Amino acid sequence: MELGTRNIRSAGHGSGSIEVTLPSPLRDMAGLPCRIALRDGLRPEIVLVPDMRPAREAMQRLWNLLAIALAAPLGTLPLAGIGIALLPDAGLDRLGWVDAIALAKPPPHMPEQLCRPLRAMALQAARALELGEDTAPAFAAAVAHAVTGLVALPADQEACDIAAALVTPALITPTLVTPAGTAGFGDDAFDPVMWSAMAPLLRQLLELHQDLDHHPERLGALRRAWRHGVALELTGD
Repeated sequence: MELGTRNIRSAGHGSGSIEVTLPSPLRDMAGLPCRIALRDGLRPEIVLVPDMRPAREAMQRLWNLLAIALAAPLGTLPLAGIGIALLPDAGLDRLGWVDAIALAKPPPHMPEQLCRPLRAMALQAARALELGEDTAPAFAAAVAHAVTGLVALPADQEACDIAAALVTPALITPTLVTPAGTAGFGDDAFDPVMWSAMAPLLRQLLELHQDLDHHPERLGALRRAWRHGVALELTGD
């Protein structure tokens, strides 16, 4: 990834301290400790390698919470299988380092910082649990929406609306809610109370999409009904 050219600035002769202005796509990496390496030779290069261990640990922690909530033996987070880039891709199929870095910091966490990686992880979990190519993205969208209240992508609206109409929010234990009084995301992506409260709902979402996977005709009917409903809202007919 070519991010342009920057000048090295010194904080003072003999101090050993230098500064490099990061381009804007890297602003979320400001403050990360970096290992510095010099590649000597005809084209010397100074290489800064950021320490991503806290970010990786945050993603593994989130993956573990999802596995527990789904009561599914998902094992270790398959980073190579999901894929990770500096920024989340347009389809949110891969993880983004910027979200991982944000979640590695203490709360408050922003809902979108949880929504994006949770959708990517739920998609990977769906495939590991052998959901089909039609139902796996719908399940991932519904999980991210149930926990964060956000629709990750405009194309996910259909899946989120269908799932919301078919699951039973009453399954959430009333005593296991966030301080705000809701069972969804508050400001801590790793809040054990929130994840305990969401577990029955997430398991019901899994069961729903497993059933739809085995009954594609029902899934097709639900999608047609949703699109018809949207058309009625738009036209008023």
